[in-house]
Amino acid sequence: FERVTEGGAGEGGTPVPPTDTQPSLRERKKARTRAALIEVSQRLFVERGYTETTLDDICRQVEVTPQTLLRYFPSKAHLALAPMADPVEELRAFLEHPDRHLPALLIWREFVSLESAEVVEQSMPTTASHIANLRAFFDWTDRDPALVALASDIERQLRDLLAAAFVRDWGADDLDLHAMVVAGALVAGRRAVWSRWLIDRHDASSLRDEHLAVIDYVKRRLPRSTAPSLDPQGAPAP
Repeated sequence: FERVTEGGAGEGGTPVPPTDTQPSLRERKKARTRAALIEVSQRLFVERGYTETTLDDICRQVEVTPQTLLRYFPSKAHLALAPMADPVEELRAFLEHPDRHLPALLIWREFVSLESAEVVEQSMPTTASHIANLRAFFDWTDRDPALVALASDIERQLRDLLAAAFVRDWGADDLDLHAMVVAGALVAGRRAVWSRWLIDRHDASSLRDEHLAVIDYVKRRLPRSTAPSLDPQGAPAP
C-alpha cells in the first residue's frame, strides 16, 4: 500500500493510513539492512536450497553478524517467510487504524490488486526466471515442517485480522460466524489462486482478475444483507 503523511486516499484512490513522522536516518538504515537480508536470503534459498543455506552464508553476503540478523528475525524460518508475513502487517496497519472509514472488503480488494500488480511489474523484464523463483518459494515453503507451521500461523493471523475487521464494520459480535467464514474463504481463495496461477500461469495480468473473481464469488455465495460494508461500493450485498 502507498503511504502518505495524512490519512485518506493516495494516488488512484488507494487507501492510505496516516503516518505521524518521517523515518529517522537510523530507521531508514535498519529498513535497508532488513530488506537486504530478505533479498539475499531469498536468492540463496532459490540457488542453494533452504536447508543448505545457513544464516552465516546470508550474513557474509549482507556483511552483518548472525547476532544482528537475529535482532531482525527470530529464526531462519521467520526470515524465509518475511515476504509472506510483511504484507499481513501492512494490511493490519490499514484495517486496525482507529480512523479507518473504508470498508474492509474494499481494502482487501486493493491489497490483492496491488499484490498482483507487483508481480506483473517484476515479471516484465524476465518473466520466466521470476515465475520460476516464485514457484521455488512455494515449493520449499511447502516441504519444511517449520516453514509449513509458520506459514499456517501467518494465514491464521490473516484470517483473524480480516474477521475482526468485518466484525468492526458490521457492528457484530466478536465470535460472529459469518465474519469468520467470509474471512476464511477469502484467505483460502487467495492461496488457491496463487497455487493455480503458478502451475497453469496463463499470463501475468490474469492474476489480479482471478483474485478479484474470488472476492466476487464470496460476495455472491456468502451474502450478508444487513452488512453494507460487505460490498466494496457500500451497497447492500445481493
